[in-house]
Amino acid sequence: MAVFLLVLSAEVYLMIVLGDRFQPVNHFSFFTILSNVLAAVVALLGVFQPVSAQIRGAAVVYMATTGLVYQFLLRGIDVQTPAYANWVLHIIVPILVVVEWLLAPEKTRRWWTWLAFPAAYLVYTLVRGPIVGWYPYPFMDPRANGYGSVALGCVFVTVVFVVLSFAVSWAGTKLAQRKSATLSRS
Repeated sequence: MAVFLLVLSAEVYLMIVLGDRFQPVNHFSFFTILSNVLAAVVALLGVFQPVSAQIRGAAVVYMATTGLVYQFLLRGIDVQTPAYANWVLHIIVPILVVVEWLLAPEKTRRWWTWLAFPAAYLVYTLVRGPIVGWYPYPFMDPRANGYGSVALGCVFVTVVFVVLSFAVSWAGTKLAQRKSATLSRS
């Protein structure tokens, strides 16, 4: 429930602080926002009923990627996010989601399916960007340094997604097996 309430508070805060500058279509074109909304929905649903391990795993991968990309590519860059929302959406919620996965691990299969959403997001962003003249992240904007720079940034993020997808699946499966073995010995 904490994850849901934190994301909700950050979103409301963003809307209030940005006021007339808040543009819903651009706002929901940030991977950060989409991954946080997914994590919040998964967390809220999880309070009332079990959520599929595949969906939970995807949320963990997307949030961990959000945190790492922020740390390595976006920290110190002004993307017009007020400090509280920036802190909650890029640091606190990613940490909470990963910790929750490690405390309540589950076996997953087909970790590579988690890569479909980021791939679709990349296509959406690179097609929409030149049409509307706006990109959500500087490393995805070819206007400054060209498409070579964009390709390099996207390759880095893709490697992060692949490594994290495998790691989340592997860790969830191993920790769930260990937890199951410990419980059966009790």
